[in-house]
Amino acid sequence: MKKMKKIIILLVVVLILAGAASGGVYAYQKYQKENWEVEAVLVANINSGGWWGDSMTSSGIVSNNQTQSVLLEDKTVAEVKVEEGAEVKIGDPLLVYNTEEIELEMEMKKLELQGIENNITLAERDIARLKKIKPTAAVTPGSPSKNTTTQTNTNTTQKKKEIGVVTVKVQKKDGNAYNYIDKTAKPYEGKGTVEQPYRFLCTQECYVLGSYLNQLVQKEQVAAFEIWSGNSNQEGTLLSCWTVNGMERSMVGADTKWLVETQEQMEDEVVLEEETPKETETKKEKEKTSESESTEETYTADELRKEISEKESELKELEIKRKSEQLEMESLNRKKEEATVLATINGVVKTVGDPENPPIDGSAFMEISGTEGLYVKCTVSEMSLDQIEVGQEISANSWSTGQMYTAVITEISEYPVSNRWGFYGEGNPNSSYYTFLAYIEEPEGLSNGDDLEISITPVDMQEQQDSLYIEKAYVTEEDGKSYVLKVGKDDRLVKQYVKTGRVLYGSTIEIKSGLSEQDRIAFPYGKTAKEGVKAVEPKE
Repeated sequence: MKKMKKIIILLVVVLILAGAASGGVYAYQKYQKENWEVEAVLVANINSGGWWGDSMTSSGIVSNNQTQSVLLEDKTVAEVKVEEGAEVKIGDPLLVYNTEEIELEMEMKKLELQGIENNITLAERDIARLKKIKPTAAVTPGSPSKNTTTQTNTNTTQKKKEIGVVTVKVQKKDGNAYNYIDKTAKPYEGKGTVEQPYRFLCTQECYVLGSYLNQLVQKEQVAAFEIWSGNSNQEGTLLSCWTVNGMERSMVGADTKWLVETQEQMEDEVVLEEETPKETETKKEKEKTSESESTEETYTADELRKEISEKESELKELEIKRKSEQLEMESLNRKKEEATVLATINGVVKTVGDPENPPIDGSAFMEISGTEGLYVKCTVSEMSLDQIEVGQEISANSWSTGQMYTAVITEISEYPVSNRWGFYGEGNPNSSYYTFLAYIEEPEGLSNGDDLEISITPVDMQEQQDSLYIEKAYVTEEDGKSYVLKVGKDDRLVKQYVKTGRVLYGSTIEIKSGLSEQDRIAFPYGKTAKEGVKAVEPKE
Protein backbone atom coordinates (compact mmCIF):
# COMPACT_ATOMS: atom_id res chain seq x y z
CA MET A 1 0.00 0.00 0.00
CA LYS A 2 2.83 2.36 0.88
CA LYS A 3 4.51 1.43 -2.40
CA MET A 4 1.35 2.33 -4.33
CA LYS A 5 1.17 5.71 -2.61
CA LYS A 6 4.78 6.43 -3.59
CA ILE A 7 4.04 5.61 -7.21
CA ILE A 8 0.98 7.94 -7.26
CA ILE A 9 2.99 10.74 -5.64
CA LEU A 10 5.74 10.24 -8.21
CA LEU A 11 3.25 10.43 -11.10
CA VAL A 12 1.70 13.61 -9.73
CA VAL A 13 5.14 15.21 -9.42
CA VAL A 14 5.97 14.23 -13.03
CA LEU A 15 2.69 15.69 -14.30
CA ILE A 16 3.25 18.90 -12.38
CA LEU A 17 6.76 19.23 -13.77
CA ALA A 18 5.52 18.50 -17.34
CA GLY A 19 2.76 21.08 -16.99
CA ALA A 20 5.19 23.62 -15.68
CA ALA A 21 7.55 22.92 -18.55
CA SER A 22 4.85 23.26 -21.19
CA GLY A 23 3.54 26.36 -19.47
CA GLY A 24 7.03 27.73 -19.44
CA VAL A 25 7.45 27.05 -23.15
CA TYR A 26 4.11 28.73 -23.87
CA ALA A 27 5.05 31.69 -21.67
CA TYR A 28 8.43 31.91 -23.38
CA GLN A 29 6.83 31.83 -26.85
CA LYS A 30 4.35 34.49 -25.78
CA TYR A 31 7.19 36.60 -24.40
CA GLN A 32 9.10 36.20 -27.67
CA LYS A 33 6.07 37.11 -29.76
CA GLU A 34 5.39 40.20 -27.70
CA ASN A 35 9.00 41.30 -27.90
CA TRP A 36 9.78 40.35 -31.50
CA GLU A 37 9.98 43.22 -33.97
CA VAL A 38 9.59 43.25 -37.74
CA GLU A 39 10.16 46.03 -40.23
CA ALA A 40 7.09 47.29 -42.11
CA VAL A 41 7.22 49.51 -45.19
CA LEU A 42 4.81 52.16 -46.40
CA VAL A 43 2.84 50.81 -49.38
CA ALA A 44 3.26 54.12 -51.22
CA ASN A 45 7.03 53.55 -51.21
CA ILE A 46 6.78 50.15 -52.91
CA ASN A 47 3.93 50.94 -55.34
CA SER A 48 5.45 50.55 -58.80
CA GLY A 49 2.46 52.13 -60.53
CA GLY A 50 2.12 49.06 -62.72
CA TRP A 51 3.89 50.34 -65.84
CA TRP A 52 7.53 50.75 -66.75
CA GLY A 53 7.13 51.18 -70.50
CA ASP A 54 8.05 54.05 -72.83
CA SER A 55 5.86 56.96 -73.86
CA MET A 56 4.65 57.51 -77.42
CA THR A 57 6.52 60.25 -79.27
CA SER A 58 5.58 62.66 -82.02
CA SER A 59 6.44 66.14 -83.19
CA GLY A 60 4.51 69.36 -83.42
CA ILE A 61 4.60 72.92 -84.66
CA VAL A 62 3.76 75.91 -82.46
CA SER A 63 0.95 78.14 -83.75
CA ASN A 64 -0.64 81.34 -82.47
CA ASN A 65 -3.30 81.78 -85.15
CA GLN A 66 -5.53 78.75 -84.67
CA THR A 67 -9.16 78.63 -85.78
CA GLN A 68 -11.96 76.22 -84.94
CA SER A 69 -14.50 75.30 -87.59
CA VAL A 70 -17.73 73.45 -86.73
CA LEU A 71 -19.11 71.36 -89.62
CA LEU A 72 -22.62 69.97 -89.31
CA GLU A 73 -22.38 67.16 -91.87
CA ASP A 74 -25.65 65.19 -91.50
CA LYS A 75 -26.50 66.53 -88.02
CA THR A 76 -29.18 69.07 -87.14
CA VAL A 77 -28.75 71.87 -84.60
CA ALA A 78 -31.12 71.94 -81.63
CA GLU A 79 -29.66 75.02 -79.90
CA VAL A 80 -26.91 77.60 -80.53
CA LYS A 81 -25.18 78.70 -77.31
CA VAL A 82 -23.12 81.70 -78.56
CA GLU A 83 -23.52 84.75 -80.76
CA GLU A 84 -21.18 86.35 -83.29
CA GLY A 85 -18.52 88.46 -81.56
CA ALA A 86 -18.72 86.54 -78.29
CA GLU A 87 -15.47 85.63 -76.56
CA VAL A 88 -15.12 81.95 -75.64
CA LYS A 89 -12.69 79.92 -73.57
CA ILE A 90 -11.61 76.31 -74.04
CA GLY A 91 -14.47 74.08 -72.90
CA ASP A 92 -17.28 76.62 -73.36
CA PRO A 93 -20.40 75.11 -75.07
CA LEU A 94 -20.95 76.39 -78.61
CA LEU A 95 -24.01 74.48 -79.82
CA VAL A 96 -26.10 71.37 -79.15
CA TYR A 97 -27.09 68.83 -81.79
CA ASN A 98 -30.56 67.31 -82.01
CA THR A 99 -30.43 63.87 -80.34
CA GLU A 100 -34.03 62.67 -80.90
CA GLU A 101 -32.98 60.07 -83.47
CA ILE A 102 -30.12 58.87 -81.26
CA GLU A 103 -32.43 58.59 -78.25
CA LEU A 104 -35.01 56.64 -80.29
CA GLU A 105 -32.29 54.33 -81.56
CA MET A 106 -31.04 53.86 -77.98
CA GLU A 107 -34.57 53.00 -76.82
CA MET A 108 -34.90 50.38 -79.56
CA LYS A 109 -31.46 49.04 -78.70
CA LYS A 110 -32.55 48.66 -75.07
CA LEU A 111 -35.54 46.62 -76.20
CA GLU A 112 -33.35 44.43 -78.39
CA LEU A 113 -30.95 43.87 -75.50
CA GLN A 114 -33.88 43.03 -73.22
CA GLY A 115 -35.08 40.46 -75.76
CA ILE A 116 -31.61 38.94 -75.99
CA GLU A 117 -31.33 38.83 -72.18
CA ASN A 118 -34.68 37.03 -72.03
CA ASN A 119 -33.53 34.50 -74.64
CA ILE A 120 -30.28 33.95 -72.73
CA THR A 121 -32.24 33.31 -69.54
CA LEU A 122 -34.45 30.79 -71.34
CA ALA A 123 -31.45 29.06 -72.92
CA GLU A 124 -29.69 28.81 -69.54
CA ARG A 125 -32.88 27.45 -68.01
CA ASP A 126 -33.17 24.82 -70.78
CA ILE A 127 -29.55 23.76 -70.33
CA ALA A 128 -29.99 23.44 -66.55
CA ARG A 129 -33.18 21.40 -67.08
CA LEU A 130 -31.55 19.10 -69.64
CA LYS A 131 -28.57 18.48 -67.38
CA LYS A 132 -30.93 17.21 -64.66
CA ILE A 133 -32.52 14.62 -66.95
CA LYS A 134 -31.25 11.07 -66.56
CA PRO A 135 -30.75 9.42 -69.96
CA THR A 136 -32.67 6.24 -70.75
CA ALA A 137 -31.49 3.18 -72.61
CA ALA A 138 -31.51 3.34 -76.39
CA VAL A 139 -34.98 2.70 -77.86
CA THR A 140 -35.43 -0.72 -79.51
CA PRO A 141 -38.00 -1.42 -82.27
CA GLY A 142 -41.48 -1.80 -80.82
CA SER A 143 -40.64 -0.15 -77.51
CA PRO A 144 -42.12 3.22 -76.47
CA SER A 145 -39.99 6.29 -77.23
CA LYS A 146 -40.20 9.95 -76.33
CA ASN A 147 -42.72 10.28 -79.17
CA THR A 148 -45.12 8.61 -76.74
CA THR A 149 -45.45 12.07 -75.23
CA THR A 150 -47.29 13.34 -78.30
CA GLN A 151 -49.66 10.40 -78.22
CA THR A 152 -50.33 10.91 -74.53
CA ASN A 153 -51.12 14.57 -75.12
CA THR A 154 -53.46 13.64 -77.97
CA ASN A 155 -55.24 11.09 -75.82
CA THR A 156 -55.58 13.59 -72.97
CA THR A 157 -56.99 16.22 -75.32
CA GLN A 158 -59.42 13.70 -76.79
CA LYS A 159 -60.63 12.78 -73.31
CA LYS A 160 -61.23 16.44 -72.56
CA LYS A 161 -63.32 16.80 -75.68
CA GLU A 162 -65.36 13.77 -74.77
CA ILE A 163 -66.42 15.21 -71.42
CA GLY A 164 -67.02 18.66 -72.90
CA VAL A 165 -64.53 21.54 -72.92
CA VAL A 166 -65.11 25.24 -73.51
CA THR A 167 -62.44 27.95 -73.88
CA VAL A 168 -62.49 30.72 -71.29
CA LYS A 169 -63.32 34.07 -72.87
CA VAL A 170 -60.56 36.63 -72.22
CA GLN A 171 -61.11 40.36 -72.54
CA LYS A 172 -58.84 41.64 -75.31
CA LYS A 173 -57.43 44.66 -73.45
CA ASP A 174 -56.93 45.74 -69.87
CA GLY A 175 -56.90 49.51 -70.20
CA ASN A 176 -54.22 50.23 -72.82
CA ALA A 177 -52.46 46.88 -72.36
CA TYR A 178 -53.35 43.79 -74.40
CA ASN A 179 -54.33 40.49 -72.78
CA TYR A 180 -53.86 38.77 -76.13
CA ILE A 181 -52.60 39.84 -79.54
CA ASP A 182 -54.10 38.72 -82.83
CA LYS A 183 -54.06 40.08 -86.39
CA THR A 184 -56.37 42.96 -85.43
CA ALA A 185 -54.14 44.27 -82.58
CA LYS A 186 -52.66 47.74 -83.14
CA PRO A 187 -49.16 48.69 -81.91
CA TYR A 188 -48.77 51.95 -80.06
CA GLU A 189 -45.86 52.84 -82.35
CA GLY A 190 -43.35 51.43 -84.82
CA LYS A 191 -43.02 50.56 -88.50
CA GLY A 192 -42.35 46.83 -88.29
CA THR A 193 -38.64 47.16 -89.15
CA VAL A 194 -35.59 46.03 -87.17
CA GLU A 195 -34.79 49.66 -86.34
CA GLN A 196 -38.41 50.56 -85.52
CA PRO A 197 -40.38 47.39 -84.69
CA TYR A 198 -44.08 47.39 -83.89
CA ARG A 199 -44.36 47.96 -80.13
CA PHE A 200 -47.22 46.44 -78.14
CA LEU A 201 -48.08 47.15 -74.49
CA CYS A 202 -48.93 43.81 -72.84
CA THR A 203 -50.22 42.61 -69.47
CA GLN A 204 -48.19 40.00 -67.60
CA GLU A 205 -50.72 37.33 -68.65
CA CYS A 206 -50.65 38.40 -72.30
CA TYR A 207 -50.24 35.83 -75.06
CA VAL A 208 -49.72 36.12 -78.82
CA LEU A 209 -51.70 34.02 -81.25
CA GLY A 210 -49.75 31.90 -83.73
CA SER A 211 -51.71 33.54 -86.54
CA TYR A 212 -50.08 36.91 -85.74
CA LEU A 213 -46.61 35.36 -85.46
CA ASN A 214 -47.16 33.79 -88.89
CA GLN A 215 -48.15 37.20 -90.24
CA LEU A 216 -44.79 38.58 -89.05
CA VAL A 217 -43.03 35.71 -90.84
CA GLN A 218 -44.99 36.18 -94.09
CA LYS A 219 -44.44 39.95 -94.18
CA GLU A 220 -40.86 39.76 -92.77
CA GLN A 221 -41.76 42.22 -90.02
CA VAL A 222 -40.48 42.75 -86.48
CA ALA A 223 -42.57 43.28 -83.33
CA ALA A 224 -41.69 43.94 -79.68
CA PHE A 225 -44.11 42.73 -76.99
CA GLU A 226 -43.42 44.77 -73.84
CA ILE A 227 -44.54 44.22 -70.24
CA TRP A 228 -44.42 47.37 -68.10
CA SER A 229 -45.15 47.71 -64.40
CA GLY A 230 -48.63 49.10 -63.81
CA ASN A 231 -49.46 48.34 -67.48
CA SER A 232 -48.12 51.80 -68.34
CA ASN A 233 -45.20 52.66 -70.61
CA GLN A 234 -45.43 56.26 -69.42
CA GLU A 235 -45.18 55.89 -65.64
CA GLY A 236 -44.03 52.28 -65.19
CA THR A 237 -40.69 50.53 -65.75
CA LEU A 238 -39.96 47.96 -68.44
CA LEU A 239 -40.13 44.47 -66.89
CA SER A 240 -39.52 42.36 -69.98
CA CYS A 241 -39.62 42.52 -73.76
CA TRP A 242 -40.01 39.74 -76.32
CA THR A 243 -38.73 40.87 -79.72
CA VAL A 244 -39.90 38.67 -82.60
CA ASN A 245 -38.13 39.00 -85.95
CA GLY A 246 -40.29 37.42 -88.65
CA MET A 247 -37.22 36.98 -90.85
CA GLU A 248 -35.66 34.63 -88.29
CA ARG A 249 -38.71 32.47 -87.42
CA SER A 250 -40.66 29.57 -88.90
CA MET A 251 -44.41 29.20 -89.22
CA VAL A 252 -46.35 27.85 -86.21
CA GLY A 253 -49.86 26.57 -85.67
CA ALA A 254 -52.33 29.40 -86.27
CA ASP A 255 -54.36 28.52 -83.14
CA THR A 256 -51.36 28.18 -80.83
CA LYS A 257 -50.84 30.67 -78.03
CA TRP A 258 -47.44 31.99 -76.89
CA LEU A 259 -46.93 33.65 -73.51
CA VAL A 260 -45.07 36.99 -73.75
CA GLU A 261 -43.51 36.66 -70.29
CA THR A 262 -41.93 33.21 -70.88
CA GLN A 263 -41.88 33.24 -74.71
CA GLU A 264 -43.14 29.67 -74.57
CA GLN A 265 -46.19 28.01 -76.07
CA MET A 266 -49.12 27.69 -73.64
CA GLU A 267 -52.04 25.26 -73.38
CA ASP A 268 -55.63 26.45 -73.79
CA GLU A 269 -57.32 27.50 -70.57
CA VAL A 270 -60.42 25.31 -70.24
CA VAL A 271 -63.37 24.77 -67.91
CA LEU A 272 -65.57 21.64 -67.89
CA GLU A 273 -69.32 21.90 -68.49
CA GLU A 274 -71.81 21.24 -65.68
CA GLU A 275 -69.21 21.52 -62.92
CA THR A 276 -68.92 23.99 -60.07
CA PRO A 277 -65.90 26.35 -60.13
CA LYS A 278 -64.32 24.58 -57.15
CA GLU A 279 -64.70 21.15 -58.77
CA THR A 280 -63.38 22.55 -62.04
CA GLU A 281 -60.29 23.99 -60.37
CA THR A 282 -59.57 20.72 -58.53
CA LYS A 283 -60.01 18.67 -61.68
CA LYS A 284 -57.83 21.00 -63.72
CA GLU A 285 -55.03 20.73 -61.15
CA LYS A 286 -55.25 16.93 -61.26
CA GLU A 287 -55.25 16.90 -65.06
CA LYS A 288 -52.29 19.29 -65.10
CA THR A 289 -50.37 17.05 -62.69
CA SER A 290 -51.30 13.97 -64.70
CA GLU A 291 -50.22 15.58 -67.96
CA SER A 292 -46.99 16.82 -66.37
CA GLU A 293 -46.19 13.27 -65.29
CA SER A 294 -47.12 11.77 -68.66
CA THR A 295 -45.18 14.36 -70.71
CA GLU A 296 -41.84 13.98 -68.96
CA GLU A 297 -39.05 14.18 -71.52
CA THR A 298 -36.94 11.11 -72.11
CA TYR A 299 -33.65 10.99 -74.00
CA THR A 300 -30.95 8.49 -74.71
CA ALA A 301 -27.45 9.53 -73.66
CA ASP A 302 -26.55 10.49 -77.26
CA GLU A 303 -29.77 12.45 -77.74
CA LEU A 304 -29.22 14.28 -74.46
CA ARG A 305 -25.63 15.21 -75.34
CA LYS A 306 -26.75 16.49 -78.74
CA GLU A 307 -29.60 18.52 -77.25
CA ILE A 308 -27.34 20.09 -74.62
CA SER A 309 -24.64 20.83 -77.21
CA GLU A 310 -27.17 22.58 -79.47
CA LYS A 311 -28.51 24.65 -76.58
CA GLU A 312 -24.98 25.62 -75.49
CA SER A 313 -24.16 26.70 -79.06
CA GLU A 314 -27.35 28.76 -79.10
CA LEU A 315 -26.35 30.34 -75.79
CA LYS A 316 -22.89 31.27 -77.11
CA GLU A 317 -24.42 32.91 -80.19
CA LEU A 318 -26.79 34.88 -77.97
CA GLU A 319 -23.92 36.03 -75.74
CA ILE A 320 -21.94 37.17 -78.79
CA LYS A 321 -25.00 39.02 -80.07
CA ARG A 322 -25.47 40.63 -76.66
CA LYS A 323 -21.85 41.85 -76.66
CA SER A 324 -22.30 43.30 -80.15
CA GLU A 325 -25.47 45.12 -79.12
CA GLN A 326 -23.77 46.44 -75.96
CA LEU A 327 -20.91 47.86 -78.04
CA GLU A 328 -23.43 49.57 -80.33
CA MET A 329 -25.18 50.97 -77.27
CA GLU A 330 -21.87 52.35 -75.99
CA SER A 331 -21.30 53.98 -79.37
CA LEU A 332 -24.74 55.60 -79.22
CA ASN A 333 -24.01 56.81 -75.69
CA ARG A 334 -20.81 58.46 -76.90
CA LYS A 335 -22.71 60.16 -79.72
CA LYS A 336 -25.25 61.47 -77.24
CA GLU A 337 -22.52 62.71 -74.89
CA GLU A 338 -20.79 64.43 -77.82
CA ALA A 339 -24.01 66.21 -78.82
CA THR A 340 -22.71 69.39 -77.16
CA VAL A 341 -19.87 70.95 -79.17
CA LEU A 342 -17.26 72.69 -76.99
CA ALA A 343 -14.72 75.38 -77.82
CA THR A 344 -11.27 73.89 -78.37
CA ILE A 345 -9.43 77.22 -78.42
CA ASN A 346 -9.60 80.58 -76.67
CA GLY A 347 -11.00 83.04 -79.17
CA VAL A 348 -13.84 85.06 -80.67
CA VAL A 349 -16.91 83.72 -82.54
CA LYS A 350 -16.51 85.02 -86.10
CA THR A 351 -19.50 83.40 -87.84
CA VAL A 352 -22.68 81.58 -86.75
CA GLY A 353 -25.09 79.96 -89.20
CA ASP A 354 -28.89 79.75 -89.12
CA PRO A 355 -30.13 76.41 -87.64
CA GLU A 356 -33.26 76.65 -89.81
CA ASN A 357 -31.20 77.21 -92.96
CA PRO A 358 -27.79 75.53 -92.44
CA PRO A 359 -25.10 75.64 -95.15
CA ILE A 360 -25.39 72.87 -97.75
CA ASP A 361 -22.13 73.55 -99.63
CA GLY A 362 -19.90 71.89 -97.00
CA SER A 363 -18.81 75.17 -95.40
CA ALA A 364 -18.55 75.62 -91.63
CA PHE A 365 -21.68 76.40 -89.61
CA MET A 366 -19.59 78.22 -86.99
CA GLU A 367 -16.01 79.55 -86.85
CA ILE A 368 -13.90 80.60 -83.86
CA SER A 369 -10.75 82.67 -84.32
CA GLY A 370 -7.99 82.31 -81.71
CA THR A 371 -7.01 85.40 -79.74
CA GLU A 372 -4.53 84.31 -77.08
CA GLY A 373 -2.17 81.55 -76.04
CA LEU A 374 -0.05 79.19 -78.10
CA TYR A 375 -1.02 75.78 -79.47
CA VAL A 376 0.93 72.83 -80.78
CA LYS A 377 -0.40 70.81 -83.68
CA CYS A 378 0.69 67.15 -83.79
CA THR A 379 -0.18 63.86 -85.48
CA VAL A 380 -0.83 60.35 -84.18
CA SER A 381 -1.13 57.02 -85.99
CA GLU A 382 -4.59 55.48 -86.35
CA MET A 383 -3.19 52.50 -84.40
CA SER A 384 -2.63 54.80 -81.39
CA LEU A 385 -5.72 56.97 -81.78
CA ASP A 386 -7.47 55.24 -78.89
CA GLN A 387 -4.54 56.11 -76.59
CA ILE A 388 -5.20 59.85 -76.57
CA GLU A 389 -8.26 61.82 -75.45
CA VAL A 390 -9.39 65.43 -75.00
CA GLY A 391 -8.21 66.80 -71.65
CA GLN A 392 -5.10 64.59 -71.55
CA GLU A 393 -1.79 66.19 -70.55
CA ILE A 394 1.25 65.74 -72.78
CA SER A 395 4.87 66.90 -72.51
CA ALA A 396 6.57 69.10 -75.11
CA ASN A 397 10.29 69.76 -75.48
CA SER A 398 11.66 72.66 -77.53
CA TRP A 399 14.27 71.48 -80.04
CA SER A 400 15.99 74.88 -80.03
CA THR A 401 16.20 75.58 -76.28
CA GLY A 402 15.59 72.20 -74.66
CA GLN A 403 12.95 73.75 -72.37
CA MET A 404 10.04 71.53 -71.29
CA TYR A 405 6.36 72.55 -71.53
CA THR A 406 3.06 71.00 -70.47
CA ALA A 407 0.19 71.05 -72.94
CA VAL A 408 -3.41 69.79 -72.75
CA ILE A 409 -5.14 68.13 -75.72
CA THR A 410 -8.18 70.22 -76.72
CA GLU A 411 -9.18 68.70 -80.07
CA ILE A 412 -8.70 65.45 -82.02
CA SER A 413 -9.54 65.45 -85.71
CA GLU A 414 -12.12 62.98 -87.02
CA TYR A 415 -10.40 62.81 -90.41
CA PRO A 416 -6.90 61.64 -91.42
CA VAL A 417 -4.40 64.12 -92.87
CA SER A 418 -3.57 63.89 -96.56
CA ASN A 419 0.18 64.28 -95.90
CA ARG A 420 2.46 64.43 -92.85
CA TRP A 421 4.88 67.09 -94.02
CA GLY A 422 6.39 68.78 -90.99
CA PHE A 423 5.40 65.97 -88.62
CA TYR A 424 6.89 62.70 -87.50
CA GLY A 425 5.88 60.06 -85.02
CA GLU A 426 5.89 56.38 -84.14
CA GLY A 427 3.82 53.87 -86.08
CA ASN A 428 3.49 52.15 -89.42
CA PRO A 429 4.27 54.67 -92.19
CA ASN A 430 1.49 53.05 -94.27
CA SER A 431 -1.13 53.80 -91.59
CA SER A 432 -3.41 56.80 -91.63
CA TYR A 433 -2.48 59.69 -89.33
CA TYR A 434 -4.74 62.11 -87.49
CA THR A 435 -3.96 65.59 -86.19
CA PHE A 436 -4.64 66.74 -82.65
CA LEU A 437 -4.34 70.16 -81.05
CA ALA A 438 -2.90 70.88 -77.60
CA TYR A 439 -2.99 74.15 -75.66
CA ILE A 440 0.15 75.46 -73.91
CA GLU A 441 -0.94 77.61 -70.98
CA GLU A 442 2.56 78.87 -70.09
CA PRO A 443 4.37 79.33 -73.45
CA GLU A 444 7.19 81.60 -72.26
CA GLY A 445 10.13 81.28 -74.65
CA LEU A 446 8.06 79.88 -77.54
CA SER A 447 7.25 81.59 -80.81
CA ASN A 448 4.96 80.86 -83.73
CA GLY A 449 6.50 78.16 -85.96
CA ASP A 450 8.81 76.61 -83.32
CA ASP A 451 9.30 72.83 -83.49
CA LEU A 452 8.51 70.71 -80.44
CA GLU A 453 9.15 67.09 -79.59
CA ILE A 454 6.04 65.54 -78.01
CA SER A 455 5.91 62.77 -75.39
CA ILE A 456 2.56 61.07 -74.65
CA THR A 457 1.76 58.54 -71.94
CA PRO A 458 -1.01 56.30 -73.41
CA VAL A 459 -4.41 56.49 -71.71
CA ASP A 460 -4.44 52.87 -70.56
CA MET A 461 -0.91 53.26 -69.22
CA GLN A 462 -2.01 56.30 -67.23
CA GLU A 463 -4.74 54.18 -65.69
CA GLN A 464 -2.13 51.56 -64.74
CA GLN A 465 0.08 54.22 -63.23
CA ASP A 466 -2.82 55.21 -61.00
CA SER A 467 -3.27 51.58 -59.88
CA LEU A 468 -1.66 49.87 -56.91
CA TYR A 469 1.07 47.36 -57.82
CA ILE A 470 3.45 45.81 -55.27
CA GLU A 471 6.01 43.01 -55.33
CA LYS A 472 4.43 39.56 -55.40
CA ALA A 473 6.65 38.54 -52.46
CA TYR A 474 4.52 40.66 -50.11
CA VAL A 475 1.39 38.66 -50.96
CA THR A 476 0.80 35.12 -49.76
CA GLU A 477 -2.17 32.73 -49.81
CA GLU A 478 -4.27 30.78 -47.34
CA ASP A 479 -7.11 28.45 -48.43
CA GLY A 480 -7.02 30.01 -51.88
CA LYS A 481 -7.32 33.58 -50.53
CA SER A 482 -4.60 36.20 -50.90
CA TYR A 483 -3.49 38.25 -47.90
CA VAL A 484 -0.77 40.59 -46.66
CA LEU A 485 0.56 41.28 -43.16
CA LYS A 486 -0.60 44.83 -42.44
CA VAL A 487 0.19 47.01 -39.47
CA GLY A 488 -2.94 47.33 -37.35
CA LYS A 489 -3.74 48.67 -33.91
CA ASP A 490 -0.90 49.17 -31.43
CA ASP A 491 1.54 48.82 -34.35
CA ARG A 492 1.09 45.03 -34.44
CA LEU A 493 0.70 42.86 -37.54
CA VAL A 494 -2.71 41.62 -38.63
CA LYS A 495 -3.73 39.43 -41.53
CA GLN A 496 -5.39 41.53 -44.24
CA TYR A 497 -7.13 39.73 -47.11
CA VAL A 498 -6.83 41.48 -50.48
CA LYS A 499 -8.31 41.17 -53.95
CA THR A 500 -5.58 40.82 -56.56
CA GLY A 501 -5.54 41.50 -60.30
CA ARG A 502 -3.08 41.15 -63.14
CA VAL A 503 0.58 40.21 -62.72
CA LEU A 504 3.17 42.28 -64.62
CA TYR A 505 6.61 41.06 -65.62
CA GLY A 506 6.20 38.07 -63.30
CA SER A 507 7.24 40.11 -60.27
CA THR A 508 4.56 42.71 -59.47
CA ILE A 509 0.90 42.12 -58.73
CA GLU A 510 -2.10 44.47 -58.82
CA ILE A 511 -4.01 45.04 -55.57
CA LYS A 512 -7.61 45.89 -56.43
CA SER A 513 -8.99 46.19 -52.89
CA GLY A 514 -8.09 45.64 -49.24
CA LEU A 515 -4.99 47.84 -49.20
CA SER A 516 -4.11 51.52 -49.72
CA GLU A 517 -0.93 53.52 -50.17
CA GLN A 518 -1.27 54.81 -46.60
CA ASP A 519 -1.02 51.30 -45.11
CA ARG A 520 2.20 49.66 -43.92
CA ILE A 521 2.97 45.99 -44.62
CA ALA A 522 5.67 43.51 -43.64
CA PHE A 523 7.43 40.75 -45.56
CA PRO A 524 5.23 37.68 -44.86
CA TYR A 525 8.03 35.12 -44.45
CA GLY A 526 10.40 34.28 -41.59
CA LYS A 527 9.84 33.41 -37.91
CA THR A 528 8.90 37.00 -37.00
CA ALA A 529 6.31 37.34 -39.78
CA LYS A 530 3.32 36.48 -37.61
CA GLU A 531 0.12 38.15 -36.47
CA GLY A 532 0.57 40.09 -33.23
CA VAL A 533 4.27 40.86 -33.79
CA LYS A 534 5.23 44.51 -33.26
CA ALA A 535 6.03 46.49 -36.44
CA VAL A 536 8.80 49.10 -36.61
CA GLU A 537 10.04 51.55 -39.21
CA PRO A 538 12.69 50.20 -41.62
CA LYS A 539 16.27 50.98 -40.66
CA GLU A 540 17.99 53.41 -42.99
